[in-house]
Amino acid sequence: MELVTNKVTQSNRLVEASHTLTLNEKRLILAAASLIDPRKPLPKDGYLTIRADAFANVFGINVNNAYEALDDAANRLFERDIRRYSKGKIVERMRWVFHVKYKEGQGCVELGFSPTVLPHLTMLNKEFTSYQLKQIGSLSSFYAIRLYELMSQFLKLGQRECTLDQLRQMFDLGEKYQSVKDMRRWVLEPALKELNAGTDLVVQVEPRRQGRKIVGFSFTITKNDQMALEL
Repeated sequence: MELVTNKVTQSNRLVEASHTLTLNEKRLILAAASLIDPRKPLPKDGYLTIRADAFANVFGINVNNAYEALDDAANRLFERDIRRYSKGKIVERMRWVFHVKYKEGQGCVELGFSPTVLPHLTMLNKEFTSYQLKQIGSLSSFYAIRLYELMSQFLKLGQRECTLDQLRQMFDLGEKYQSVKDMRRWVLEPALKELNAGTDLVVQVEPRRQGRKIVGFSFTITKNDQMALEL
């Protein structure tokens, strides 16, 4: 099956967990996740193979660059983790993968999701978010993909409220862009612009204030049916 026709399905807890990845690491994770049937257990060997030509096709990059991008992303991914917070403190950390193998001469990468991540990708029957992999194919930043995931989660409700702290945690901003003005300029507004121009969602945002201070954001989410047909 071509990656471009696949769906990505993740538990809502995983969608909301804090993590930082490069653009190609995020793409690789989502491409691998799209190979999993979320209603079934993973095959016994548990490994997933992502081909460079399929990766290049879905994300609109040159196939020659895709080989190098996959190799680099797979190697970096081995060291990456996911963090879940409660009341501002980290209460859980888990690694994305426990196995990475770049198959030279075959133009593909083999990944094994870690045992702690797999329950968030398989045997899901409630509290999960799904979207077509091709919808994030044209997005060129990690923050735009993260915003798309977070908005897809609340598409049926049509609205999502996030405190400033929640949004910063889900984007895993840490010490970066500590002023709201900088966060909006360098993270939120570019991500919104990309999302609205290149996906099947239309998202509008309004700041929530206490007095003059911005304490969060209200997002209105609708489906762009025309874009859904074109993509």
